[in-house]
Amino acid sequence: MKRTIQDILLLMALLLGCAISVQAQDIEANGIFYNIISDTQVEVAPAYWDGVNHYRGCIILPERVYCDGVNYDVAAIAPRAFWQSSVTEVQIPNSVTMIGEAAFADAEELANITLPLGLTAVSKYMLAGTAVTHLVLPDGVTSVEKGAFEDCNSLRTIFLPASLRYIGDRAFGYCVNLSEVYSDASTPPYLLGDDTFEGCSGVHVMLADDATTRRYGDDSVWGDDDLFTLWIDEGLAVLPIMQQENLGDHWTALTLGNNLAYKIYGPDGYLIAETAADRYFLPIGALSTDYLVVPTTLMYDEEDLQLVATSEAAAIEEIQEERPEGKITITGLDGTIYIGGDTHGMWTFIYDVYGNLWYERPAINNCISLPGPRVYIVKVGDMVRKIGLN
Repeated sequence: MKRTIQDILLLMALLLGCAISVQAQDIEANGIFYNIISDTQVEVAPAYWDGVNHYRGCIILPERVYCDGVNYDVAAIAPRAFWQSSVTEVQIPNSVTMIGEAAFADAEELANITLPLGLTAVSKYMLAGTAVTHLVLPDGVTSVEKGAFEDCNSLRTIFLPASLRYIGDRAFGYCVNLSEVYSDASTPPYLLGDDTFEGCSGVHVMLADDATTRRYGDDSVWGDDDLFTLWIDEGLAVLPIMQQENLGDHWTALTLGNNLAYKIYGPDGYLIAETAADRYFLPIGALSTDYLVVPTTLMYDEEDLQLVATSEAAAIEEIQEERPEGKITITGLDGTIYIGGDTHGMWTFIYDVYGNLWYERPAINNCISLPGPRVYIVKVGDMVRKIGLN
């Protein structure tokens, strides 16, 4: 059968490990679509047709995409690329420096995201209407634009970097469960509107020292006692616990989320991520490569509590073999902390984020009611989780 020019181009593209889209996208690789934006760069494109965004589940974006003899850097995410998609967690590589407006808006199942270190602005409505719970804005971000996190009803903790200068209208509008802001900015970020935190109340703001706290207290909005309570950050309350598992398909997952945020350093000592996501993904290799995982509040790095992760397949298998069979679960709902699994012989300790001990007993009563809205650190045996109660 005679093939058309288009058929030949499609076949060549498939043989090269990518597909040229007959729609708006230029490249498709491993289920992700890209537009070519320069001779060496691509942006992640929407996968929206028939009224549906086809991205779903866990997305680990690569730093580079190979197509038709060219290695393209993944440099950007297009506006509305993941809008109304069914993605649940997204890890963005440091090659990305720009994320377009509403890139993840109304992706209602998106609970975890790690932003790239080179990001300088959080665009309009970027994560509006998502289920993100804890988020680090990496150092270098100078602005949070209008509606960036509007209607993020699950957002409880946000880490603001020292570089942040201003926050736009309704950026945190109706984030009704927002309870913690960790701000490393010595000067209060300028709020462009009176409704930046509209619908929020009882937000605890953690700051570096007395002088910074006074500056925030003197600000007309940050000093609003009905909206914010200002605190001096005193570090983390309990020891971090990290779990590691081999996911297959060349990735290993670090289960984090125990102690707010983490800085992750590569084997060369360079910072590769700042994240508050529940999981961070590392590539698996045949050779031993260690990564340093340091708990942080951005203001203080808890280097005495640092952990080591590996990307060697055999070492990960040893870690999993040593893990106990019984799995403990710790969840929170409607003012009650629920603990499940085999807790025989263990103790339960519950702290608030300032290190105050609220509960200390043998792990027998696995339904514990505590006052809210408040964030607690729950330790059962060697399992530690951060739980927010309404």
